[in-house]
Amino acid sequence: MAEIRLFIDAPGHTATATTQLLQELVRAAKVDARPAPAESPEGSKSGAGATIAELVLNGALPAAVAAAVASVVTAFVQRGSARKVTIKSGDDQISVQGVDAKTQKALVEAWLRDHEGEG
Repeated sequence: MAEIRLFIDAPGHTATATTQLLQELVRAAKVDARPAPAESPEGSKSGAGATIAELVLNGALPAAVAAAVASVVTAFVQRGSARKVTIKSGDDQISVQGVDAKTQKALVEAWLRDHEGEG
């Protein structure tokens, strides 16, 4: 399976939002997730000014888990905990932004199911 990464765009409170999403994914979606190693932008001395953080989902995402991840991420963005969450697998990605929650959840769930068997 291809590695799935979540990029959290939460200007002003990136660390808090990232920790919150990580906890929600582990607790509610029962997914094995971890923070990605921090990488500083080229030419910078530290990543402290970054507004985007990254999480990595480990292991397979069967349909039930994909649905739970989609629900958690959609609710997280809808609450305003982050401006946007981008989910990537290889060169393919989908972004969750403040749009209709039901539609967004269905799209994310389908995207995750489509990428479950890759790798």
